Amino acid sequence: MAEKENSTSSQQGKVIAVCSAKGGIGKTLISVNLAVALNKKNLNVCIIDGDFQFGDVSVALDLTPTFTIKEVVEEIDDMNEEAVYSFLTKHPSGVMVLSAPERPEFADLITSNSVIKIIEELRKKFDYIIVDSGAGIQGTTLDIMEVSDEILIITNLEMTALKNTKLILETLKQLELFEKTQLIVNRYTMESLIKASEVPKMLGQDNIISIPNNFKLASQSLNLGIPFVISQSKSDLSKAVFQMTETIVSKQGVDKREKEKKSMFKKLFK
Repeated sequence: MAEKENSTSSQQGKVIAVCSAKGGIGKTLISVNLAVALNKKNLNVCIIDGDFQFGDVSVALDLTPTFTIKEVVEEIDDMNEEAVYSFLTKHPSGVMVLSAPERPEFADLITSNSVIKIIEELRKKFDYIIVDSGAGIQGTTLDIMEVSDEILIITNLEMTALKNTKLILETLKQLELFEKTQLIVNRYTMESLIKASEVPKMLGQDNIISIPNNFKLASQSLNLGIPFVISQSKSDLSKAVFQMTETIVSKQGVDKREKEKKSMFKKLFK
């Protein structure tokens, strides 16, 4: 662990917000498997359950947390990265988890300011912070998007999901957040009147990551609380998530090099 922690001492960790226009389309399943896949690359990873009413990250990872984000928020004024870290639950994979509150009514206690402070403290400890956000883009979810380095929008081939996803993408354009948005079409091989090949034109997005339809494996993974990138690492689902992970890490590497180039030119011409 010490070696990993040293890797983040010189730079801030990356925040990835995983969002969707509606529930029930695989957002949490993708979030937890992405977190584990990143961890398999010897990266320090934390996942925050950002659905503060009905979050299922702990269920998807078969965890019974001692603490949740509610306890962190109650002591937020005294929180630094070490204090926040002590409230996390460790998954056997090595991924650290900040769970949603046990009761939906506790969601009212969690403010955007508190969540942003928690994220900024965790940036100091981790290479990647995955936030499994609530459905839609209201309130805290929008604030999380604004501080994120990348926004993953999950959709599928259902008409209602595509319609609302289009609205989200249009809203993110207006808010100048579109450039850091990546669209992911889950279950793109599912039976539907809409073909996966039609989605780019429908949503005005050419750069799309596709996750195949394997409902049996996905359902089994959730019910057992074992991410499929662990239990079925050679499955079509796992291969797609590993490929997505490579894309994300590679993209962050390119962004870092571009920033370093800009910084070098500034120094040369200063």
